[in-house]
Amino acid sequence: MTRLIDIAHAAGVSEATVSRVLNGKTGVNEATRLSVLDVARRLGRDVGPEAVGSGPLVGVLVPDLDNQVFAAWAERIEAELFERGASTLVAMRARTVEREREILQRFLHCGVEAIIVVSGHHAQHRGPVEHYREIVAAGTPLVLVNGVRDDLDAAFLSTDDEHAMRLTLTHLQDLGHRRIGLAVGDEHTWPVREKLAVFDEVAATYPAGAWATAFTDFSYAGGYEAARDLVSRDVTALVCGSDVMAAGALEALRALDLRVPEDVSVTGYDDVFWAAVTNPPLTTVRQAVPSLARAAVRTALSGGRDSRRPPRTEVVVRPQLIVRGSTAAARQTPEDADG
Repeated sequence: MTRLIDIAHAAGVSEATVSRVLNGKTGVNEATRLSVLDVARRLGRDVGPEAVGSGPLVGVLVPDLDNQVFAAWAERIEAELFERGASTLVAMRARTVEREREILQRFLHCGVEAIIVVSGHHAQHRGPVEHYREIVAAGTPLVLVNGVRDDLDAAFLSTDDEHAMRLTLTHLQDLGHRRIGLAVGDEHTWPVREKLAVFDEVAATYPAGAWATAFTDFSYAGGYEAARDLVSRDVTALVCGSDVMAAGALEALRALDLRVPEDVSVTGYDDVFWAAVTNPPLTTVRQAVPSLARAAVRTALSGGRDSRRPPRTEVVVRPQLIVRGSTAAARQTPEDADG
């Protein structure tokens, strides 16, 4: 068996520290504990459950795992929690506020020490927030991702949707597109409202009717439906609110015998793992999921009644535009020719 002194020398700590870690004792900071465990494993030492411990339990609620971006959120949050010695309790499909409240209460009954909610009902404009206040009142740190409410004291972490829309529209305008369509989901949700505000602002600088919006949902079928609607209004580019929508839009355009990007350019949002292998590869906005997940976990584990953190915090992270083959110079429309 690998000796304590060997692990201590490799980890740069004392034998006493190694002993405390391997026996699951307190008094060792988390970074040192993880370093010692990593060295011990690499040197062949059997690290038992008493050393690893269960750590704090954190509840994580995501809309579903069908959409790859939510699967990515769940995976990254779990990985960040694991690295910090914490365990994860995952729930999904809170289709109603009542269902979401029940899930959050179950989290509390299971003894979670913090809760992270990704794209939950907090993203609904003027939706009820009492069930969130119950969590905060219980002294449980609450981190809400991608959606901000002014009437709730919690930790909010979001992708900068305003910046994302400006990046996308600037890219399309630089390619000569003057008739652009926006395909998004529920207009009462926070991310859609952020995108729509910028889209309407820029659209107002063009002739009335040149830019169009289709409200469906963030699904493949929603993107398919929106694309057929928008191209009937002579747009030369489609801005989709998710990569799943963009995939549906690509299929709709193929069904209409329209070429991408020669006839219509298409952009997505999220940069899920398959966005680079669509036909053509999808130009899309990449959310900083790893950075946001890390920040969400750090915020969740540093909260609580004894925390010095303010009751309300907001962090906004700017995304990247990833340019691929689904966008190109605009085709000339009859209106362009007349002009």
